[in-house]
Amino acid sequence: MSNRGIINKYELLVNEVRKVSKKRSLEDDQDKRIKDIASLVASLSSSHSWRTYKYLHDGGDLDKDAIIMEANSAFSEGWKSITESDIEEVVNSNIDDYLISTWFFYAIEKEKRDYYKSLLEEIKKELVDGIEPIEKKEE
Repeated sequence: MSNRGIINKYELLVNEVRKVSKKRSLEDDQDKRIKDIASLVASLSSSHSWRTYKYLHDGGDLDKDAIIMEANSAFSEGWKSITESDIEEVVNSNIDDYLISTWFFYAIEKEKRDYYKSLLEEIKKELVDGIEPIEKKEE
C-alpha cells in the first residue's frame, strides 16, 4: 500500500523552484518559466520587495531606485527563496492597473514587459485556488 500526502499548488511550485535553483544552467524552457514565475513572485512579494509592495498596495511613494534595486535582487537571487506565503500573497493581490504598469515600466526591460504582464495574469488564474489540496502518491 502506498501512502498519500496532501500538497497544494503553492507547495508544488516552491518544490519546482528549489529543483531549478540547484541547476547550473537553465536550458529547458520549463525551467526558465519556473525561474521567471519565481522571479516575478519575489519582486512583488512583501518579504522580498517591501518598498515595491508598499507602493503597489498602500499607495506609498514611488521610489524608482528602490523598485529597480528590489527587482534586480529578486531576478538575480531572490527567486530561489520564495515561499508558499509569497506565492499566495502575489496570486491573491488586487493591484491597481496603473500602479502595476508603472512598476513594469521601471522594473522590467521594455522587450520583456508584455511577457511578464501575461505571466502574472496566467499565474493568478492558474494558482488562484492554490490552497486546495492535490493528492500526490508517495512511493
